[in-house]
Amino acid sequence: MTLRNCKIAAFLVAVLLGNPAQAADLPIVAVAQFESTVDNEGYFRTESNPDNYEAMLETQLIKVGRFTVYERNKLDQVLGEQGLQQSLSNNGTQLQIEGVDYLVYGSITKKSTQQKQLQTGQFASVKVVSTFGVDIKIVDATTGEIRRAEAIEASVEAGQGVATGNFRSIDASGDGLVEAQRLVAKKSAALLAESIFPIRVVDVDEPDIYLNYGDSILSVGDQVTLVREGREIVDQDTGKVLGSRERVLGTLEIISADANMSIAKKVGGSFEVGTGDRAKISLTVNQVNSSKQREKKGRRI
Repeated sequence: MTLRNCKIAAFLVAVLLGNPAQAADLPIVAVAQFESTVDNEGYFRTESNPDNYEAMLETQLIKVGRFTVYERNKLDQVLGEQGLQQSLSNNGTQLQIEGVDYLVYGSITKKSTQQKQLQTGQFASVKVVSTFGVDIKIVDATTGEIRRAEAIEASVEAGQGVATGNFRSIDASGDGLVEAQRLVAKKSAALLAESIFPIRVVDVDEPDIYLNYGDSILSVGDQVTLVREGREIVDQDTGKVLGSRERVLGTLEIISADANMSIAKKVGGSFEVGTGDRAKISLTVNQVNSSKQREKKGRRI
C-alpha cells in the first residue's frame, strides 16, 4: 500500500470512529404529544399529516444538529407503560425516562384563522391572519425537573383584500396556519437549543456580526437582543446558581443565514460587540405578506 493510500485509509478510519463518539456526546431529546386545549375537533394525530406540529418540531431539532432525537415509537411505548401519555400537560408530572436527557411537551393554546377589517367610510381593507400558539415545557428527563416553561406564538398574514358596500374581494392562501405552525416549531427548537448551547457572537467584521447558529433556528429579518454576561449570581442560602449579571448591549437583525451560521447587523444605534456576547431570541413572531399576492393585470394606476 502506498503512503498516499495509507493516509486516506487512516483518515477514513478516524472519521468512522469519530462520528459515533460525537453523536454519543449530543444531548438526547424526545418530543411527546402536545395536547390541544382550543377546540374539540381533535388535533393532528396521524404521523403522515404534514400539519403535525410535533413532526415539525422534530424536524427542526434534527436540523439544529446539536441533538440526537429519540425515536417516537420508543417514547410512546415508555410513556404508555408508565401511564403518562395523557397526563403530560399536568404541571405536577414528574418524568424520568431512561436514555433521554430532555423531554419536550405541552399544549396547543391557539389555532385560528381570522379576518381583520379596518373601516374607513364606505371602504374597508381586510386582512386574513392565521395564529398558532403553544405552551411548551422542557423537562430534564434524568431528574424530572421542569427546566423551561414558555409560551410561543406566531401570527402570519395569509391574505388581504378590500370591501366596499356589498362587494368583497380577498386573496388568501390556505397555508397560513401551516406556516404559523412551522414558525412556532422553529422558535420551539430555538428555545431548547439556546437553553443548552447559547446563541453567541463568534466573530465580528464590522458591520457584519457572525452568530454560531444558522437557518435551523434563525431567519433573515429576525431580531435578537444582545447581552454581555457578567459574574454568576448565587443564592446564599441554597448555593444555587440563579444566573449571571447581564448588560443589554442592543439589538441585532439577521441579514443572512445558512446551515451553519448567521450574519447580523446592528439596529438602532452604535454599540460595542465582542466575541462571546450572547443573543436572546423573541418568542413571538408576526409575519406579514406571507402569501404570494395575485399579479395585477391591465394598466397600472
